[in-house]
Amino acid sequence: MREHDVGGALPRSRFRMETGLEVLEEWTQTASQSQKNAVYEALFAMLDGSLFRRYRIVDDFQRPSELFVIVRDDLVVKIRVNCFDSFGVVHIGACGPRQGICG
Repeated sequence: MREHDVGGALPRSRFRMETGLEVLEEWTQTASQSQKNAVYEALFAMLDGSLFRRYRIVDDFQRPSELFVIVRDDLVVKIRVNCFDSFGVVHIGACGPRQGICG
């Protein structure tokens, strides 16, 4: 029997968000609802392990444990992989030269 078949329960997350909640909370104060929805969807994709299949990912070559997730043409989330099962949000904002990434 597969894990998600037991009692109709949802499959366990592969990752957990361990750090960066303050980054997310600060960003949500000025973000539009559509931006929030897009970022939440990407974070849930990281939780369930589908992020790398669903989004364009760009490595930060200066920081090997960090990566840029292109959420939309105008929006990027920078994530740090803390260990094999946890991650943190480092930055959320517009794509552009200042962030070191363009969508």
